[in-house]
Amino acid sequence: MSLIQDLRAEVDVELLTQTGLYRAEDTQTNIRIVEDIRKAIENMHKEEPTPKHIAEVAIATNENVQIRDFLMGIRTEKFTVHNIFDYLLLLSSAVNKDVAIPLTTVFSTYLYEASKDEAKSIIEEVLKINPDYNLAKLLKRVYATDVDSSFISNMGEELHSKVVDVIYDREEK
Repeated sequence: MSLIQDLRAEVDVELLTQTGLYRAEDTQTNIRIVEDIRKAIENMHKEEPTPKHIAEVAIATNENVQIRDFLMGIRTEKFTVHNIFDYLLLLSSAVNKDVAIPLTTVFSTYLYEASKDEAKSIIEEVLKINPDYNLAKLLKRVYATDVDSSFISNMGEELHSKVVDVIYDREEK
């Protein structure tokens, strides 16, 4: 087996273990996940994220749009796009396609800067798996216009502070 196949097998076990445990409304858990994501991206080329981390982030991005959108805008933080790209690629590759939909969709927004055609192809694959995934449908329409990649990155950046406020429960009441 290849390294990614071995990792995927370990992640599958973690997904089974963690399924049903995540609560999207649990602020402390969401803060911990966001902090863990930051640490994993920062250390991306020093140590690989654990199968437990990968499974937890995959589950959270499926059940909480705020965590998914946090990843879309994390480029505004201190990380290199290279580390973010590699992190999202690893996570998207380490989980089954149906679980990877949010991660793969977010990954496409980073890939769009380097290869619009590949990003479009990824969105087409996502929509084959889940034709009703709203973010993928939106991105398909946006990508079809061949909009400048800065538009895509600005979209994530504009959401980021608002998403962080919601995750940290700092939203205006």
